[in-house]
Amino acid sequence: MARSFSRPNRLHVISELNVTPMLDLCFVLLIIFMIATPVLEQTTAVNLPRAEKGAGKSPDTKVQYRFVSIARDGSYAIGNRTVTLAQLEAEFASIAILPEAEQPVVRIRADSTLTYQKVIDVMSTAKAKGLIKVGLDTEIR
Repeated sequence: MARSFSRPNRLHVISELNVTPMLDLCFVLLIIFMIATPVLEQTTAVNLPRAEKGAGKSPDTKVQYRFVSIARDGSYAIGNRTVTLAQLEAEFASIAILPEAEQPVVRIRADSTLTYQKVIDVMSTAKAKGLIKVGLDTEIR
């Protein structure tokens, strides 16, 4: 009795999903969100004062920043978290105990309609706590 061997059906389609383009897309989106996240810290709505051309520089990505916002009503915020003056002082004290090379730069974002005294109060508090890396944010005219 002769045995016949049948050949496999060549019409059988192997359905494989190629995930390489999907992984590439995921990595690109991850990189975009990693770059955009530091910008999202500036969520407090502040109408910054205007400065001459070239005065406003974008933040250096190698340096850490701590954004302190002073809103139109005089309320304080660190990043997007509203704080009191006492909490702001405590935050400045916690930054000041870090070694100078590891201290973030404190950037003050004050509304242009505020009295100058509010900005000076925050700067004075930062100086009293021992901070030396303090800057003011403005918009370019």
